[in-house]
Amino acid sequence: MRALLALALLFALAWAEQVPTHDFFRITQTTSRSTSTPGAWRYVIAPRTKEARSYWGVLVADWVRSLKIGIPVRFGPYRLEFEKKRILLQKGCDRFHPRCYSRPALPQGLESWKLDLILIDFHNALTWTLADAQKHARPYPATVAVSKLLRFHVDKGGVFLAEPLGWKP
Repeated sequence: MRALLALALLFALAWAEQVPTHDFFRITQTTSRSTSTPGAWRYVIAPRTKEARSYWGVLVADWVRSLKIGIPVRFGPYRLEFEKKRILLQKGCDRFHPRCYSRPALPQGLESWKLDLILIDFHNALTWTLADAQKHARPYPATVAVSKLLRFHVDKGGVFLAEPLGWKP
């Protein structure tokens, strides 16, 4: 009976839809060539695929709307609040869990389980980028831009400032 169940499970897995979770976001790294901050590291996290862009657009719109009206946003390793024209960073989740991110109501055609995959990939990209930025934040702070949402300024001690990117408070 167990062998038959194992065989059925393997057959089901072979026919299951495979969704890549490693290719939704692109991380671009550059270094500054300006005379005021030579060698400062810059990172940009942006959705790579058309599918990721559609989910990301819904997420960003909901998060920006929440921040503008004063509702805190769970943003993985941080909890974001908008106060007095600044974004306050507070400690969020240490490890990834889908509940570590504020989730919008998805429009028809977008599936909740795919949003989880997008958030997993984004969380991995964000945590890796912030850790790498912290390593390279000498002598100037590194900048991490999250597409259409936030810009983080990172020094050797960690993130010290977040500001809106692509929207106004």
